[in-house]
Formats: sequence, structure tokens, C-alpha cells
Amino acid sequence: MAKTKELSKDTRNTIVDLHQAGKTESAIGMQLGLKKSTVGAIIRKWKTNKTTDNLPRSGAPRKISPRGVKIITRTVSKNPSEVIVNDLQRAGTKVTKPTISNTLRRQGLKSCSARRVPLLKPVHVQA
Repeated sequence: MAKTKELSKDTRNTIVDLHQAGKTESAIGMQLGLKKSTVGAIIRKWKTNKTTDNLPRSGAPRKISPRGVKIITRTVSKNPSEVIVNDLQRAGTKVTKPTISNTLRRQGLKSCSARRVPLLKPVHVQA
């Protein structure tokens, strides 16, 4: 089944208002250009929950809190070659390396370590 776009909050509120005004589901659907089943689903949701907001969906909660994400991003920005997994495990958070990579990617950072730069001796600097 293909994913569909959610209706805007205004449209859902309009559907509820028209329903309260006494219009039928088919009449509301014809007026707004929606299917009768869509209108019926929104009205049923409004009757049970008394809201037209999007309800939270199922799924596993985030392993790293928003505050933890900021700390990780700041640490990596300051010192890209530092290993963060060990620090987090010492702090009591069980996080794997891929979890941190995904978190950094969501923040717009690449998951690659800093390039190794050779240590220059004074002779090399003068040249």
C-alpha cells in the first residue's frame, strides 16, 4: 500500500466543523474533494480522541537524548579523532558505534575521522 500525505490541520478542522453543522460524510467529501472513507476516519478519530492532531506513532524511543546529541556533536566538532563510544559506556549509556554514526549524520556531520597530519620538525617548517 502506498504512503499518502496527511491532511492539513485546517482541512481536518473543517471536516469536523461541517460534521457538527449536520452535513453527511458524503456531502463533506464532495465539498472538499475527499473520499467518504477519509472523512469518516477523521470524524471517528475526533469522536474518540476529541482532537484532530496527529497522534504519536509506534516505534522504539531514541537511545540518545537531545542533550546527549548536543554533547556528542560538540565533542566531535572539537576533536574529530576522539572515540566517543567508550566515554558514553563509562557514563552508563549503552550505545553502539553505528548509533553514534547515525546521530552524527542526522546532525550533518560526516562519520569519518580526521586526516593524520605529520609532525613537522623545525627544519621542515623553514623549507
